[in-house]
Amino acid sequence: MPQSHKSLHRLYEPDAYNTQRLPDSYWAHSVGPLPDSQTLPMDGNLKTDITVIGGGYTGLSNALKLAEAGHSVMVLDAGRPGWGASGRNGGFCCMGGSIHSLHDLASQFGDDASRQFARHQLASIDLASNRIADWDADVDQHSDGEMVLAHKPGRVKSLHEEARELAHYAGVQSTFYSAEALIEQGMKANGIAGGLHVKAGFGLHPFKYLAALQKACLKAGVQIFEQAEVTAISETATGIALTANNCRIDARQAVIATNGYSAENMPQWLAGRLLPVISGILVTRPLTEGEQADQGWQSDMMAYDTRILLHYFRKLPDGRFMFGGRGGLSASPDGQAKARKALIDEFHTMFPAWRDVDITHHWNGLVCLSQSYRPFIGRVDGYQRLWASLAYHGNGVALASYAGEMLAGLMTGSLTHADIGPVMTVPPKKFPFPGLRRQYRWLAYAAYGLRDTFA
Repeated sequence: MPQSHKSLHRLYEPDAYNTQRLPDSYWAHSVGPLPDSQTLPMDGNLKTDITVIGGGYTGLSNALKLAEAGHSVMVLDAGRPGWGASGRNGGFCCMGGSIHSLHDLASQFGDDASRQFARHQLASIDLASNRIADWDADVDQHSDGEMVLAHKPGRVKSLHEEARELAHYAGVQSTFYSAEALIEQGMKANGIAGGLHVKAGFGLHPFKYLAALQKACLKAGVQIFEQAEVTAISETATGIALTANNCRIDARQAVIATNGYSAENMPQWLAGRLLPVISGILVTRPLTEGEQADQGWQSDMMAYDTRILLHYFRKLPDGRFMFGGRGGLSASPDGQAKARKALIDEFHTMFPAWRDVDITHHWNGLVCLSQSYRPFIGRVDGYQRLWASLAYHGNGVALASYAGEMLAGLMTGSLTHADIGPVMTVPPKKFPFPGLRRQYRWLAYAAYGLRDTFA
């Protein structure tokens, strides 16, 4: 029977997977008291209906939905809930999930499938919004939609194309702003040639949202174990057997919800299908009103630019400024130091008036790409009772929450593959020459940098 066991194979250096402590992030420092988790008994033997591997947005959303349907559910996290991408991201609760445009997805799967995927994206935003309201959760919510900024004049045309595409496939209205109009709106950044206000989504404190989700899971009876790294998975005649900390857990079904922090061989099916990429974030001290005026950025609108190696940023409710970007190549201490310097240089280039403003926090995380550049929700090939949901391409706050719920529906039979659609249920293949993914990503980044500058 299918089996994965023992030595975990991962793509990056060990520092990327240090589960003993939370990242040195602004989110971790400002989240407040976190819900308690349990620890597994050593050499024990536990049973449950469903075991979920990964305590982020996907895993906890899946667990919550299954528990509400009457199943006993156990969540295992190698660190603690929020340790991974769910506690490290930029807090953009917005549309997205695939690197492909809605038009490109329509070319591959048809207009109806692309529209269905767009509906799922909008429903995922609504799900997060409704949860926050229902739980009366203080997650520092702000921003009416998001602004897509053309980082040079040649990219303005693409904003108008995106506006037509959003209207056609998603029914989402958007408004174009010239560079001058952006300045009037309090959004002045160096080199920006125009912007498209997409009227869907909002910003939030990602760790506070995660903590609220964890509390809801505990209230529903979900058992959550931290420092519980799974080192073996095997399918038995009646279910799935897992090993974590020398404790055996027997379940009728199990879920892989580890996203960019997945081990290549847990299970072996994952090998070569995912490409985690490093994304870094910095946060400044609170900016005074005068400092905001000096730069000309006073808006609390969340924004990102049209670079392939994009920048994403927003002013936080307490006046701090968050700035993130792709491009780090190594998770080693030296690699992280180089990535930090590069990110600070890019921040100062876009916002030169804040060159002398103290940066209080910097951290990295892994964004999960799949070979198909699409999310995947479904059964793991070769197994009858093992499922997975992953690969949100940097837009997991909303979509991971929704995908976890959809996977629960698929597992219990309340949803079918047709309800989810082919965009998210067709499994990714392996990357070409998967053992060289990090090496040819370096070449890709060099090419993307040239395209962002000159094309």
